[in-house]
Amino acid sequence: MVAEVIPLGNRLRQRREELGLSQAQAAKQLDVARTAYRLWEMEAAKPSPDRWRLIASWLGVSVTTMLLAEELVSAEEAGFAERAAADFARSGRDWDTVGAAHAGDFFTQARSLIDEGTRSGDLTAEHAAALTFVLERVEQERESVNTERWAPAELRRTLAASSESARAARDALAFVAEDLPEPELQTARLLVSELVTNAVKHGRSDWVEVEITLGDDVLRIEVSDHDTASIRPRTPDINGGWGLTLVGELATRWGVERRRRGKMIWIELDLTLPI
Repeated sequence: MVAEVIPLGNRLRQRREELGLSQAQAAKQLDVARTAYRLWEMEAAKPSPDRWRLIASWLGVSVTTMLLAEELVSAEEAGFAERAAADFARSGRDWDTVGAAHAGDFFTQARSLIDEGTRSGDLTAEHAAALTFVLERVEQERESVNTERWAPAELRRTLAASSESARAARDALAFVAEDLPEPELQTARLLVSELVTNAVKHGRSDWVEVEITLGDDVLRIEVSDHDTASIRPRTPDINGGWGLTLVGELATRWGVERRRRGKMIWIELDLTLPI
């Protein structure tokens, strides 16, 4: 039976808290940058296939369960894959462990595993064909790259200052910039989250205004509020302070502008034009 479907971000956070780890420590165990791990927990980015087996092992679930949570496979496909893994296990071998021992990336390993299971009789030809079909579909979806230039767009939203503001800002960004290449979109998600979270947490305003402008080669995000207090970056530590540090590291340019009724912090992210 496939385990309960829990979003990957929630699973990661629950497991990290269970182990008593910081995000930086969890990232180290999963051999990724802290920024990437933070995006995973925020559900603002998805891990690449080369991390799937390690993450699944760290969480104590099967890769199939993780892919179901990521909506990369359907419940029907996940159930079929788990039954095939159970058939394979009758020979005393674990599907994911044996798969990881093969050379190549995740998809190459999976193909080798299907071939091995077919030759050994642990997988029927029908099972092998169905698994191969699902594998190829997932691979195509993961490797698809948008090669068309995105359309310039603008969006302005006024958000009530609350714990939901950052998510609403990410939704607005996705509406405007969903056609951007995934690396730039992931970076933009983190940046807009940081700006809005800082405005809500440290500002003295009951609203936050987000303006997103997508140009031919630049994405600009402006976050405004009524707070007139100065922005004073502090040295990051275990208690926080990473917001503006991340903005400085990830944004191509950023700055703060004083306004009569408050302030506006802006970032610009240079975009890689499609080939």
